[in-house]
Amino acid sequence: EGRSASKSELTEVLAAPHVLAEKTGKIVVMVLDEFQQITTYEDDLAERQVRSSIQHHQRVAYIFLGSRKHLLQSMFLDESRPLYRSAMHYPIGSIATEHWLPFIAKRFRDANKAIDKQLIEQLCQQTQGHPFYTQHLCHVLWSMIKPGEGADAAMLKAAVAELLRRESHAYVILWETLTKNEQRFLRGLADSDSSRKPFSSEFTRRYGLRAASNAQRAAESLVAADVIEREENSYVIIDRFLRLWIRGLNSHL
Repeated sequence: EGRSASKSELTEVLAAPHVLAEKTGKIVVMVLDEFQQITTYEDDLAERQVRSSIQHHQRVAYIFLGSRKHLLQSMFLDESRPLYRSAMHYPIGSIATEHWLPFIAKRFRDANKAIDKQLIEQLCQQTQGHPFYTQHLCHVLWSMIKPGEGADAAMLKAAVAELLRRESHAYVILWETLTKNEQRFLRGLADSDSSRKPFSSEFTRRYGLRAASNAQRAAESLVAADVIEREENSYVIIDRFLRLWIRGLNSHL
Protein backbone atom coordinates (compact mmCIF):
# COMPACT_ATOMS: atom_id res chain seq x y z
CA GLU A 1 0.00 0.00 0.00
CA GLY A 2 2.87 2.36 0.89
CA ARG A 3 4.58 1.41 -2.36
CA SER A 4 1.43 2.22 -4.38
CA ALA A 5 1.16 5.62 -2.72
CA SER A 6 4.81 6.36 -3.45
CA LYS A 7 4.39 5.32 -7.07
CA SER A 8 1.31 7.52 -7.42
CA GLU A 9 3.10 10.51 -5.88
CA LEU A 10 6.12 10.01 -8.12
CA THR A 11 3.92 9.80 -11.20
CA GLU A 12 2.21 13.05 -10.24
CA VAL A 13 5.51 14.85 -9.67
CA LEU A 14 6.96 13.63 -12.96
CA ALA A 15 3.82 14.65 -14.84
CA ALA A 16 3.89 18.24 -13.54
CA PRO A 17 6.57 19.61 -15.95
CA HIS A 18 4.76 18.10 -18.95
CA VAL A 19 1.43 19.55 -17.83
CA LEU A 20 3.04 22.96 -17.34
CA ALA A 21 4.70 22.84 -20.76
CA GLU A 22 1.41 21.95 -22.44
CA LYS A 23 -0.45 24.66 -20.58
CA THR A 24 2.02 27.49 -21.26
CA GLY A 25 3.38 26.40 -24.62
CA LYS A 26 6.88 26.93 -23.28
CA ILE A 27 9.82 24.56 -22.93
CA VAL A 28 10.25 23.47 -19.31
CA VAL A 29 13.55 22.38 -17.78
CA MET A 30 13.42 20.11 -14.75
CA VAL A 31 16.60 19.71 -12.69
CA LEU A 32 16.84 16.69 -10.40
CA ASP A 33 19.77 17.14 -8.01
CA GLU A 34 21.48 14.21 -6.25
CA PHE A 35 19.45 11.97 -8.52
CA GLN A 36 21.45 8.87 -7.56
CA GLN A 37 19.57 8.82 -4.25
CA ILE A 38 16.79 6.81 -5.85
CA THR A 39 19.20 3.86 -5.99
CA THR A 40 18.79 3.57 -2.21
CA TYR A 41 15.25 2.25 -2.71
CA GLU A 42 14.66 -1.48 -2.38
CA ASP A 43 14.33 -2.11 -6.11
CA ASP A 44 14.45 -0.29 -9.44
CA LEU A 45 10.76 0.67 -9.37
CA ALA A 46 11.54 4.38 -9.17
CA GLU A 47 14.00 4.20 -12.06
CA ARG A 48 11.45 2.33 -14.18
CA GLN A 49 8.78 4.87 -13.32
CA VAL A 50 11.02 7.77 -14.29
CA ARG A 51 11.81 6.14 -17.64
CA SER A 52 8.16 5.34 -18.29
CA SER A 53 7.07 8.90 -17.58
CA ILE A 54 9.71 11.05 -19.24
CA GLN A 55 9.94 9.13 -22.51
CA HIS A 56 6.47 10.38 -23.48
CA HIS A 57 6.93 14.00 -22.43
CA GLN A 58 7.23 16.71 -25.04
CA ARG A 59 8.75 20.17 -24.56
CA VAL A 60 10.42 19.10 -21.32
CA ALA A 61 14.18 18.80 -20.76
CA TYR A 62 15.51 16.83 -17.81
CA ILE A 63 18.87 17.39 -16.13
CA PHE A 64 20.04 14.67 -13.75
CA LEU A 65 22.77 15.82 -11.35
CA GLY A 66 24.66 13.90 -8.71
CA SER A 67 27.77 14.10 -6.55
CA ARG A 68 28.31 10.32 -6.47
CA LYS A 69 29.55 10.07 -10.01
CA HIS A 70 29.99 6.30 -10.28
CA LEU A 71 26.40 5.63 -9.11
CA LEU A 72 24.96 8.18 -11.52
CA GLN A 73 26.99 6.79 -14.39
CA SER A 74 25.90 3.24 -13.67
CA MET A 75 22.25 4.29 -13.82
CA PHE A 76 22.62 5.58 -17.38
CA LEU A 77 25.48 3.47 -18.78
CA ASP A 78 24.64 0.01 -17.45
CA GLU A 79 22.51 -1.78 -20.08
CA SER A 80 20.69 -3.75 -17.37
CA ARG A 81 19.28 -0.57 -15.78
CA PRO A 82 15.92 0.99 -16.76
CA LEU A 83 17.45 4.38 -17.58
CA TYR A 84 20.18 2.97 -19.82
CA ARG A 85 21.05 5.47 -22.59
CA SER A 86 18.06 7.67 -21.76
CA ALA A 87 20.24 10.75 -21.27
CA MET A 88 23.46 12.22 -22.61
CA HIS A 89 26.52 12.27 -20.38
CA TYR A 90 28.11 15.63 -19.47
CA PRO A 91 30.86 15.33 -16.83
CA ILE A 92 31.31 18.59 -14.91
CA GLY A 93 34.88 19.24 -13.89
CA SER A 94 36.37 21.62 -11.37
CA ILE A 95 36.16 25.39 -11.83
CA ALA A 96 39.28 26.84 -13.45
CA THR A 97 41.35 29.26 -11.36
CA GLU A 98 40.82 32.04 -13.91
CA HIS A 99 37.10 31.98 -13.04
CA TRP A 100 37.73 31.82 -9.29
CA LEU A 101 40.01 34.87 -9.33
CA PRO A 102 37.38 37.63 -9.85
CA PHE A 103 34.75 35.84 -7.74
CA ILE A 104 36.94 35.41 -4.65
CA ALA A 105 38.57 38.83 -4.97
CA LYS A 106 35.16 40.54 -5.11
CA ARG A 107 33.81 38.72 -2.06
CA PHE A 108 36.81 39.78 0.01
CA ARG A 109 36.72 43.32 -1.37
CA ASP A 110 33.01 43.66 -0.55
CA ALA A 111 33.88 43.06 3.11
CA ASN A 112 36.79 45.54 3.00
CA LYS A 113 39.29 42.70 3.07
CA ALA A 114 42.04 41.99 0.57
CA ILE A 115 43.46 38.91 -1.12
CA ASP A 116 45.88 39.08 -4.03
CA LYS A 117 45.93 37.04 -7.22
CA GLN A 118 48.90 34.90 -6.23
CA LEU A 119 47.28 33.83 -2.96
CA ILE A 120 44.02 32.93 -4.71
CA GLU A 121 46.00 30.78 -7.12
CA GLN A 122 47.70 29.04 -4.18
CA LEU A 123 44.34 28.48 -2.53
CA CYS A 124 42.87 26.96 -5.68
CA GLN A 125 45.87 24.65 -5.99
CA GLN A 126 45.07 23.34 -2.51
CA THR A 127 41.45 22.57 -3.37
CA GLN A 128 41.99 21.70 -7.06
CA GLY A 129 39.20 24.14 -7.91
CA HIS A 130 36.43 22.03 -6.35
CA PRO A 131 33.52 24.42 -5.55
CA PHE A 132 32.64 23.13 -2.07
CA TYR A 133 36.19 22.87 -0.73
CA THR A 134 37.33 26.12 -2.35
CA GLN A 135 34.49 28.12 -0.79
CA HIS A 136 34.93 26.37 2.55
CA LEU A 137 38.62 27.24 2.69
CA CYS A 138 37.86 30.80 1.55
CA HIS A 139 35.35 31.17 4.38
CA VAL A 140 37.85 30.09 7.04
CA LEU A 141 40.53 32.37 5.59
CA TRP A 142 38.04 35.24 5.30
CA SER A 143 37.07 34.88 8.97
CA MET A 144 40.72 35.28 10.01
CA ILE A 145 41.09 38.69 8.40
CA LYS A 146 40.00 41.93 10.05
CA PRO A 147 38.30 44.61 7.92
CA GLY A 148 40.88 46.82 6.29
CA GLU A 149 43.52 44.09 6.30
CA GLY A 150 44.63 41.48 3.78
CA ALA A 151 45.34 37.77 3.63
CA ASP A 152 48.86 36.40 3.35
CA ALA A 153 50.53 33.02 2.88
CA ALA A 154 50.81 32.43 6.63
CA MET A 155 47.07 32.96 7.05
CA LEU A 156 46.31 30.54 4.22
CA LYS A 157 48.54 27.93 5.83
CA ALA A 158 46.77 28.49 9.16
CA ALA A 159 43.34 28.20 7.51
CA VAL A 160 44.29 24.86 5.96
CA ALA A 161 45.66 23.65 9.30
CA GLU A 162 42.43 24.64 11.05
CA LEU A 163 40.29 22.75 8.55
CA LEU A 164 42.44 19.64 8.82
CA ARG A 165 42.31 19.87 12.61
CA ARG A 166 38.52 19.85 12.49
CA GLU A 167 38.40 16.85 10.17
CA SER A 168 41.38 14.88 11.49
CA HIS A 169 39.36 12.57 13.75
CA ALA A 170 37.11 11.48 10.87
CA TYR A 171 40.12 11.06 8.59
CA VAL A 172 41.94 8.87 11.10
CA ILE A 173 38.88 6.63 11.44
CA LEU A 174 38.55 6.36 7.66
CA TRP A 175 42.26 5.68 7.21
CA GLU A 176 42.21 2.83 9.73
CA THR A 177 39.41 1.08 7.82
CA LEU A 178 41.47 0.95 4.62
CA THR A 179 43.71 -1.89 3.51
CA LYS A 180 47.44 -1.24 3.15
CA ASN A 181 47.16 -1.20 -0.63
CA GLU A 182 44.27 1.26 -0.49
CA GLN A 183 46.35 3.50 1.74
CA ARG A 184 49.30 3.22 -0.63
CA PHE A 185 47.11 4.05 -3.61
CA LEU A 186 45.75 7.15 -1.87
CA ARG A 187 49.25 8.25 -0.89
CA GLY A 188 50.15 8.14 -4.56
CA LEU A 189 47.12 10.14 -5.65
CA ALA A 190 47.70 12.74 -2.95
CA ASP A 191 51.33 13.20 -3.97
CA SER A 192 51.38 16.12 -6.41
CA ASP A 193 54.71 14.87 -7.75
CA SER A 194 53.32 11.48 -8.78
CA SER A 195 53.12 10.38 -12.40
CA ARG A 196 49.30 10.48 -12.37
CA LYS A 197 49.31 7.05 -14.07
CA PRO A 198 48.21 4.89 -11.13
CA PHE A 199 48.62 1.55 -12.88
CA SER A 200 52.06 2.22 -14.29
CA SER A 201 55.10 0.30 -13.05
CA GLU A 202 56.65 3.55 -11.81
CA PHE A 203 53.60 4.38 -9.67
CA THR A 204 53.17 0.88 -8.23
CA ARG A 205 56.90 0.63 -7.45
CA ARG A 206 57.12 4.08 -5.89
CA TYR A 207 54.15 3.57 -3.58
CA GLY A 208 54.74 -0.07 -2.67
CA LEU A 209 51.81 -1.58 -4.59
CA ARG A 210 54.14 -4.03 -6.39
CA ALA A 211 51.75 -4.82 -9.26
CA ALA A 212 49.14 -3.08 -11.40
CA SER A 213 46.55 -5.65 -10.29
CA ASN A 214 46.94 -4.50 -6.68
CA ALA A 215 46.46 -0.89 -7.75
CA GLN A 216 43.38 -1.79 -9.79
CA ARG A 217 41.73 -3.63 -6.90
CA ALA A 218 42.48 -0.75 -4.56
CA ALA A 219 41.03 1.75 -7.05
CA GLU A 220 37.85 -0.29 -7.52
CA SER A 221 37.15 -0.53 -3.80
CA LEU A 222 37.92 3.14 -3.19
CA VAL A 223 35.57 4.17 -6.01
CA ALA A 224 32.82 1.98 -4.55
CA ALA A 225 33.37 3.61 -1.16
CA ASP A 226 33.17 7.14 -2.69
CA VAL A 227 36.68 8.00 -1.58
CA ILE A 228 37.98 8.56 -5.11
CA GLU A 229 36.45 9.09 -8.53
CA ARG A 230 37.61 8.61 -12.09
CA GLU A 231 38.83 11.72 -13.87
CA GLU A 232 40.13 11.42 -17.43
CA ASN A 233 42.93 8.81 -17.35
CA SER A 234 43.45 8.82 -13.61
CA TYR A 235 41.61 9.26 -10.31
CA VAL A 236 41.15 12.08 -7.82
CA ILE A 237 40.47 12.01 -4.10
CA ILE A 238 36.94 13.40 -3.77
CA ASP A 239 37.47 15.12 -0.43
CA ARG A 240 40.15 17.71 -1.24
CA PHE A 241 40.89 18.23 2.45
CA LEU A 242 41.46 14.49 2.87
CA ARG A 243 43.99 14.81 0.04
CA LEU A 244 45.82 17.53 1.97
CA TRP A 245 45.69 15.43 5.15
CA ILE A 246 47.26 12.47 3.32
CA ARG A 247 49.91 14.74 1.86
CA GLY A 248 50.72 15.64 5.45
CA LEU A 249 51.21 11.94 6.18
CA ASN A 250 53.47 11.65 3.15
CA SER A 251 55.64 14.51 4.38
CA HIS A 252 56.39 12.57 7.56
CA LEU A 253 57.57 9.43 5.77
